[in-house]
Amino acid sequence: MTRIHHSVLYCSLAVFTLYGLHASAQTNERLLQERLISPAMYELLNRRGATTRAKRMEVVQEACAARELPPSDCESISGTRRLYQD
Repeated sequence: MTRIHHSVLYCSLAVFTLYGLHASAQTNERLLQERLISPAMYELLNRRGATTRAKRMEVVQEACAARELPPSDCESISGTRRLYQD
């Protein structure tokens, strides 16, 4: 991984930790309805069976590293928009 990928991973972990309580027990569908995730991210999470906070984080990080998501989704990971919780 490059330095940028590491930075994105660290930022996303911090965001998920800080804002996780807000989205507690929300489904992928609910996150999409509340516009906390994009339609592309919703499809990816469902396709890979990511329904828990840990699995969502793993799937999104891998997808961003592999450039499977639009750049806008990966840039948002380091912001405050992405909220995931079990």
